[in-house]
Amino acid sequence: MLKLLLFTLLLSYCTADTVVLNQLMDQVLDSLRTVINQAGMNEIHTPDADYEWPFKWHFVKITGHVNCRNGVARALASIRRTGDTTMTTQGNKATIRTRIGLGELGFYFGSCQLEAKHLFSYTHDIKGTVASNSIDLQISLTGQGPQCVASLDHVVLDQFGGLRVDTGGGPVHRIEDRLIEWLSRYFHDQIVAAVNTALADSVTKALPKVDLCSKIPH
Repeated sequence: MLKLLLFTLLLSYCTADTVVLNQLMDQVLDSLRTVINQAGMNEIHTPDADYEWPFKWHFVKITGHVNCRNGVARALASIRRTGDTTMTTQGNKATIRTRIGLGELGFYFGSCQLEAKHLFSYTHDIKGTVASNSIDLQISLTGQGPQCVASLDHVVLDQFGGLRVDTGGGPVHRIEDRLIEWLSRYFHDQIVAAVNTALADSVTKALPKVDLCSKIPH
């Protein structure tokens, strides 16, 4: 009976800690969304893109070309917590970590010119959405004498899937599979890096607005 009581008390303490940590992380994310919106970073610019691909048309080898400009990654302010927050301590340092995600992650090119010699030349905007994504966020609180400093360790978009592309129809349907394959690589190589950089900058600016050191369970 005593063991059961002690276990129940320990479980209640851990649960309460998780609740408090989640609430604190939600405050950080509230501050982060404010920073993103005030800085006009809900949409961030992405690099221009070019892609060529060879294919055959009636036994004739043809090179297709896509040139996309005016690109943005969208909806950084849709960030929210997707997992429980954990805390570990070592010496004068506490590390808090959680999973977050962008609820409406997507991208847009204002102008994409698609050409395939003797077949078509077509210019249109292209937009895409990502059905699922997950971001690893880790923050450290370090005691420095009487002071405590909160700092970002990392914020990394390390999981995504379910890319959907809207090309606006037209002749592009002939190369839609190749286009999606190329845009998936572009997302991985270019957009992920741009999102990580923008989020890291925004989290760094958001942390001083939330006094984590005075609120963290200890």
